[in-house]
Amino acid sequence: MQPLSNSRRRFRSSSNVTMDSQHNAFPSKKYYFARLPIELQTQIFTECISQPFGQLMDEHQAPQVLVSVCKDWRDLAYSTSSLWSSFEVHFGTWTLNFKDPEGDAVLLSRMKLWLRRSGNHFLSVKLLYEPPMPFPRDRKLSRFPEEALALLVQHSSRWRDIELAIPSACFTPLLQSTSELHFPLLNTLILDPTHLPPPYRSEPLDACTLASNCGQLTKLHINLEAGRSLTLDDCRSILSQNPNITSCTLYVQCEGSPTPTAEKLSLPVLSELHLMVYSNRVMVESYPERALTAFLGGLDLYMLKYLHIDWLLNTNRQAWSSSHPAFISFLEPLKPTLESLRLGYVPMSEAQVMECLRAVPFLTFVELLFTFGEEPDGPAITDRLWRGLTFVGGDEVNGGYTPGTLLPLLQSMKLQCHGSGCSEKELMRFVNSRADMKSLEFRSLSASDCHAGSAYGEI
Repeated sequence: MQPLSNSRRRFRSSSNVTMDSQHNAFPSKKYYFARLPIELQTQIFTECISQPFGQLMDEHQAPQVLVSVCKDWRDLAYSTSSLWSSFEVHFGTWTLNFKDPEGDAVLLSRMKLWLRRSGNHFLSVKLLYEPPMPFPRDRKLSRFPEEALALLVQHSSRWRDIELAIPSACFTPLLQSTSELHFPLLNTLILDPTHLPPPYRSEPLDACTLASNCGQLTKLHINLEAGRSLTLDDCRSILSQNPNITSCTLYVQCEGSPTPTAEKLSLPVLSELHLMVYSNRVMVESYPERALTAFLGGLDLYMLKYLHIDWLLNTNRQAWSSSHPAFISFLEPLKPTLESLRLGYVPMSEAQVMECLRAVPFLTFVELLFTFGEEPDGPAITDRLWRGLTFVGGDEVNGGYTPGTLLPLLQSMKLQCHGSGCSEKELMRFVNSRADMKSLEFRSLSASDCHAGSAYGEI
C-alpha cells in the first residue's frame, strides 16, 4: 500500500507542476495589453472614446472610466494628453447631472482638470448654456459660462474646433482681448449665442478681427443677435482673409454695396454656403435685394455643392424682380457642382423659381419655402411647377429623362406653400413619375387640398 500511495503523491505533484506551467504560459489579458508598444496602447485608448467630444458630467464614459481600471491604466490615461483635449460643457443642467445646486461649479472644476491634463495638445471644445425661457429680467445669468470662457481664452493658441453657444453677455473675456488673440491652429469656429433681451447682451463682438486671426480656418458659423450681426461687406472681408474655408454659415444684415466689386473674390474650396439675411432698414431705397446679388456676384465659387439662402425680410416680388437676372447670372456658373439648393422665403414668382432650377439642373436636393399665409401676388407654387418636374409617358425609353424636364437627378424635395394653386392630381402624377426619388415633403394649408397638403414622407 505504501508504494501505491507514494506513486499517487508523485502523480499529483507532477500534475500540479504541469498545470502551473500551463497557467504561466497563458498570461492574463492585462499582461497582453502591457506587452504592446506604448503608441499602440494609447491608440487603443483613443479608440475607446465613442463620442468626438468628451462628456465631463458622465464618469461612465472614456476617458474617465479608464482611470478606474487599475494603476497602470490610470497612469497611461493621465499621460495621454489627446484623451483630455476634446470635450463639451453644458452649463445650467445641474438638476439632471448632479442633483446639486453647485453642479455648474463642479463642471468648471472638471474643465480646469481636463485642460491641465490636455498638456499642449490642440483643443476641441463646446461651451453650451441655454437659460430657461422666458428669462426673468430680475434674474442674474450664471457666472460659470463666462468664467469657463475666460479659462478657455488663456489657451487660445491651442484652439482647433471651438463652439460657443452661450449668451453674448458671457462673451466679455473674448471682447477684452479680441485684437490680442491669435488662433494659428483653429479649423472650426462656431459663434451661436443664446438670444436674450437687451439687458443681457454684451457690446458688439468684432467678429471680423476675430476671424482674421485664424490661420487655418475651414468652417465658420456666426449667428449673432439682430443689430449686432455682420454686414455683407463684413462677410466679404472675413472670406477674403480665409480663402481655404470649406463651410460658411452667416446671419447677416443685408446691407452693402448695390453694385458688384470690380475684382471677384476666389474661394476655390468652399463647398457649403448658408446665408440668413435680414435688414434693420425698411426704406425702399436700402435695396437689400441688390446688395445680396451684388455680394454673391462678387464670388468665384468653383466647388460649391450646397447653397442655402433664408430671406428674413418683409419684401415683395416686385422688389426682387429687378435683381433676379443678377441672381440667375450667379447661379449659372454653379451648374457643374451644385447639388443642394434651399430658397427660404425668397420673394420669387413661380416662373422665377423655375428659372433658378433650370440654371442648376443637376440638383439632387431642393427645398423651397414660402409663406403659409395668403399670397396677394398670387400663388407662389402652382401645378405648373409640378408639370415641369414630371416625367411624361414613355420616358422610360430614355432612362426616365425627357429633354426640358426640370431636375432629372432629383432625389429629395421639400416644398412649403399655401397650396391654393396645387392640385392633388398633378402632385400624384409627379410622384408616380419619380419612382427613384427617396423622399418628398409637401406642406400646405389649402383647405381645398387637404389630402395633398399631407402628402409628405418617404416615397
